[in-house]
Amino acid sequence: MSSGLLVLILLLMLLIGLALHQRQDVGPILRRILEQFAMLVPRMLLAMIAAGFIAKLIPKEAIASLLGDDAGILALPVAVIAGLIVPAGPVIAFAIAAVFAKSGASVPALIAFITSWSIFAAHRIFIYEMPLLGGSFLRLRLLSAMAVPFLAGTIAIIVGLISSFGQPLLAQ
Repeated sequence: MSSGLLVLILLLMLLIGLALHQRQDVGPILRRILEQFAMLVPRMLLAMIAAGFIAKLIPKEAIASLLGDDAGILALPVAVIAGLIVPAGPVIAFAIAAVFAKSGASVPALIAFITSWSIFAAHRIFIYEMPLLGGSFLRLRLLSAMAVPFLAGTIAIIVGLISSFGQPLLAQ
């Protein structure tokens, strides 16, 4: 069991305990938990299947050569473009990131990918921003945020040069 799942379970138990302590009805809380579970689990299963197909369609060597450590700083623009064109929500985007990670993508490239997807997700641009806020707003937002994924990836490279898994390399 992962530590993240453990933290979420502990937080859930704490919140249920708090609701019981305040003598609130736990029925609506448990109903909401079941609704969310029923909605998210099928999506996650389908996302993992989709990620599996992506893993088979894109050879591991291609991912490793474009996004791996050997690609160096050139992995960042590739990751940023990949994050921009992923037209999906977090379940699929993070499943794709997991496929990239298993195929040899570097941590800075993964950070640039997730940051780019978070900021620029194409599906949000075409569905919400363009029709609701207009082209001039979209242009200004894209230009003002363009450097962020590159900066995040570059900072990850710098931090990776200084430390490895939390242990400073300079102290060794």
